Amino acid sequence: MSEVALSLQQLLPEPRFVDCRDIAVSRVSTDSRRIVPGDVFVAVAGNTCDGHAFIDEAISNGATAIVVQRLIGEVRVPQCVVSCTATAHAVISMALAVGLQQSTIVAGITGTNGKTTTSWMLRSILESAGHRTGLVGTICTNDGVRSGPSTLTTPSAGTLADHFHQMKLARTPYCAMEISSHALVQKRCAGIHLSAAAITNVTQDHFDYHGTAEAYQTAKSDIAGLLYPDAPLLLNADDPGCQRVMKRFGNEARIVTYGTDSPDAELRSTVLRRTHRSQRVRLNLAQGDAEFRLRLIGRYNVSNCLAAAGLAEQLGVSLAHIVDGLQAVHAVPGRVERIDEGQPFQVLVDYAHTPDALAQCLGAVRDFVPGRLICVFGAGGERDRSKRPLMAHAAMAADVAIVTSDNPRSEDPCQIITDITAGFSADAVYASEIDRHEAISVALEQAEPGDMVVVAGRGHECSQETAGAMLPFDDREVVRQLLRAAESTDIDDLQPRFSVQRSA
Repeated sequence: MSEVALSLQQLLPEPRFVDCRDIAVSRVSTDSRRIVPGDVFVAVAGNTCDGHAFIDEAISNGATAIVVQRLIGEVRVPQCVVSCTATAHAVISMALAVGLQQSTIVAGITGTNGKTTTSWMLRSILESAGHRTGLVGTICTNDGVRSGPSTLTTPSAGTLADHFHQMKLARTPYCAMEISSHALVQKRCAGIHLSAAAITNVTQDHFDYHGTAEAYQTAKSDIAGLLYPDAPLLLNADDPGCQRVMKRFGNEARIVTYGTDSPDAELRSTVLRRTHRSQRVRLNLAQGDAEFRLRLIGRYNVSNCLAAAGLAEQLGVSLAHIVDGLQAVHAVPGRVERIDEGQPFQVLVDYAHTPDALAQCLGAVRDFVPGRLICVFGAGGERDRSKRPLMAHAAMAADVAIVTSDNPRSEDPCQIITDITAGFSADAVYASEIDRHEAISVALEQAEPGDMVVVAGRGHECSQETAGAMLPFDDREVVRQLLRAAESTDIDDLQPRFSVQRSA
């Protein structure tokens, strides 16, 4: 991307050079197989393999220099030794993509839940203020003009650099960015400077990767290291995880607190009225107070909108544009997304795939269900196994739970379901169905007028990963197809297929 070679001496903190005084770089790669003559190879030590093992291959393919974490003996090219090659790669990639000065104003959002909704709300606010705004997140990436699908919440450092290069070409001055805990640990965002950041909450997820709750909390709090000096970090004062982050930082960061329940929070929100489709909300921001209609249900979405409003305010957006932007958000794909094909009961599809998110989702709709609340859910394979029984505990807020496959990946879906059902209490009413299409079908067939069916776990996802294959599967489309098919079937022809189980 860069036509001008950049100095590693200028780019990297405290580099140590071997066989040279500096290294000029115009192209960089962490994949030895993709090295072409003239590239600089960065040996990143990952979780499954160490790039230092592929230095000889990189040099054979034409690498003119290497960036390493330890001195490598008997190589014929200059070396730059740094404390963290992952950080170095991110910094070099971003500098080559956008230059030495970052022109895009970036707000970063991390948290176990709420990242996507908060980023979509923030983008809407910035656009209401007349600012072209990019997006990097779980559902898609957008350079302010064009949009494309995402495979990771926060992509690799090289892919991130490509996205910001496109934003620069599109003259997009702002970006709302989701930042995952994996990305923070792996330093994918180390080349990006944030003008504001928020941590929405820190509950349980990804313990398979981070190991402990403390390590996960530390990973989330690392977002503060990406902030410009004196840039604000917004913390959810209602969340115990965020409260622990606040204690950790003390006076090290400029913290702004927000909350719906905490009277001492600097930014506050109050729910004045709720319906099954929207909420009347009052915001108390630094600029003043405002009331508006939020077209998303759930107390957690009030918290998300307060985070987005707080970030926007810190970026200089007026109160009027904040309200306009929030009122313009009618839906976020796969987040309490309502599916309506004229059926006499409600259906919602939601991305809730953590115990806290599932409990929050079911709690949000409970008051607006005159009949039964039926929940279809599962848990992903090759992910935090300790949360599986906790998912069952959260699902007991429903009248009926149907446990099924989520994204089993290489795991046995039957074993995942067994792990989940161990969390049900003795009086829980649940069923298990390994086939997700069938499970959704069973839920819809059991639903009667006044009931609500919540299909949780996958939200916007359009494919299901199982046994090494990615199969087309979109919960929303499956629900629509089943509801349409039911319209042409006489209700008397439907035979109950629901078999109640109870925990042992």
